[in-house]
Amino acid sequence: MNTVVITGKVESDVKVLNTKNGTPLCRFTLLSDGRKFNCLIAGKKAFGFVYEVQMGSEITIESAINERNQLVVQKFNVLNPPNYFGQVFDYKGHRMPHKKVLF
Repeated sequence: MNTVVITGKVESDVKVLNTKNGTPLCRFTLLSDGRKFNCLIAGKKAFGFVYEVQMGSEITIESAINERNQLVVQKFNVLNPPNYFGQVFDYKGHRMPHKKVLF
């Protein structure tokens, strides 16, 4: 299995897909050196990825290439964390992505 280390910017929203066996699966597009890569993250790493990364974040990934030429992420590191200024937080400091707030 081929492994790759790539640094780039997340170009699409991180989409969470539910599988039949209940394992979460995240999908996103990474832009690096003018090339777009389709990336996947599965399992418990997907939960942390959703909260740490958003569109425009700069990340480094270590991944394997599957038979569909998608990058299956093994490890990730956020180089430029997102700015949460002006977003709603709960009492523990985590942002609430799915709650609607009326002002």
